[in-house]
Amino acid sequence: MVRSTPMASGESGEPGESGAEQGEEWSCPRCGRRLLLRWPPRLEKLVLEPGDVTAVHVGGKGGVRAGGVTAATLPPEADRQWLRDHGIDWDGPPA
Repeated sequence: MVRSTPMASGESGEPGESGAEQGEEWSCPRCGRRLLLRWPPRLEKLVLEPGDVTAVHVGGKGGVRAGGVTAATLPPEADRQWLRDHGIDWDGPPA
């Protein structure tokens, strides 16, 4: 999710005079999801466009960016040995 310009929480979608009080619009450039967020002390989340409701969205303030995630198909041998030592048969038949 990426933050757009601060927006008013009214239906018009016009930029608000005080973004911190009115809220911030966040959107996903991949699926089109759009949210209007208001931060504490009046925490509120309003979904403007649902986009892909099955997608996992990550966002943050303060310059934090999430990158892509790569998943390994098998854990390293040392981790597999640790699992075996603790009674977990990673290499056994699927459940």
